[in-house]
Amino acid sequence: MRYKKETAHFLTSMTRTLEKEILERPDVAEHLVARAYRDLTRIHRFLGDTASVIAALRRDPLPVRRVLDVGCAAGGVLLEIRRKLGVQAIGVDIKPPKTPDLPFAIVSADAVRDPLPEADVAFSMYLGHHLPESDLVGLIRNVGQFCRRFILLDLVRHALPLALFRGFVAPFVCPIVVSDAQVSIRRSYTAPEMARLTREALAGSGARFRHTVAPLYVRQILDINYAPRPHSCPREPVDCQQDAVQ
Repeated sequence: MRYKKETAHFLTSMTRTLEKEILERPDVAEHLVARAYRDLTRIHRFLGDTASVIAALRRDPLPVRRVLDVGCAAGGVLLEIRRKLGVQAIGVDIKPPKTPDLPFAIVSADAVRDPLPEADVAFSMYLGHHLPESDLVGLIRNVGQFCRRFILLDLVRHALPLALFRGFVAPFVCPIVVSDAQVSIRRSYTAPEMARLTREALAGSGARFRHTVAPLYVRQILDINYAPRPHSCPREPVDCQQDAVQ
């Protein structure tokens, strides 16, 4: 019994780090940044992150014509979604990389504070953990001014995904991704933290959300349906529920 309690404490007691990642530095060579983003796009595909967003978009009860990728980086995931679903795509990033020949625009904007391009649905992938709590709350509120739905997919701060990454993913990606991914996991929010911040962001707004955590804590997904704006068509809200393992 004591061993089980000690093991459970080890798995869930990881302190959130505020350490910056290599890709956030301005002095990284462009060819290294491009290689890292290619590897990250492959990781999203391998882990099922991209498929999870595509499945969520396909389940939307209303037509999805335009999709906004918030924090899109080089646009690799958005490109795959555009190919799979045939939607109009647009990206937003605070520091868009130099990515030639993309079939959609990437707008330079701070998604926490700036006006965003309007879309039916927005999604973000691995963005939330980069933000302090106040900015994550601000992001959720700001996206709701320009989209009726927001799918936020991120990592979970837990020892299991960290061990899985080291054993099964790290040997196949570049050194920048090896370093940054481990920092990202330690920098992420736990499931209870993410749920608490979402409730704070949406309090009094009429919005509803669904929060799910994948097996082995490999990802968590917030699926937020905002309350209709005066000029929006009525839509059926998603019931709020917490599926995370506490």
